[in-house]
Amino acid sequence: MPNRFQINQHDIVYRFLVARDGERCFHPSCNMKPPEVVLQIDHADNDITNWAPEYLHLFCPKHNLELRHKTTAEHLRLIREYSAKNERERGIRSTNIVKEMVEFQNGSTEMKANSYFEINYRDWIYTTVKEQRFITKTDALNAGAEVVGCSTLTASRYLAKLTSSVSNLKETKDAAGRIVITFR
Repeated sequence: MPNRFQINQHDIVYRFLVARDGERCFHPSCNMKPPEVVLQIDHADNDITNWAPEYLHLFCPKHNLELRHKTTAEHLRLIREYSAKNERERGIRSTNIVKEMVEFQNGSTEMKANSYFEINYRDWIYTTVKEQRFITKTDALNAGAEVVGCSTLTASRYLAKLTSSVSNLKETKDAAGRIVITFR
């Protein structure tokens, strides 16, 4: 995929991000918005060729530049933090946006929402286990559902796939007898 959109494609992506997140800098402590600033489209995975919506956010030039100097892992971690804080403070709720975007005539709502949430859940759980070496199964389900915006039932389905025999994660018991999720 090309790394630059044509002007009309850029406008479509920009309007989508405005509908999803609001027309202001995504950094939770920044309230800059047009006309005082020209917002820029940020790629949370630092890959300018990846235009997947879950990796795109609007930032003022100052905060976009700060993020460019972060590693991909740090960049993604900050975006997750900003998302959670924005949801609490600004009321931005990606679940509602996804429901509004889904075309009910073409496939089930559940399948379409799943394609959005599962990627975010996988990113979150892998990052968490990598940083902390493990996570309790209870936290993997409850915190994961909260962070990603899906139900705990949906999170349990994602976790079951991620701890299957062909995946990189596994369930085991720690010294206290709790079920924890670790890398194989």
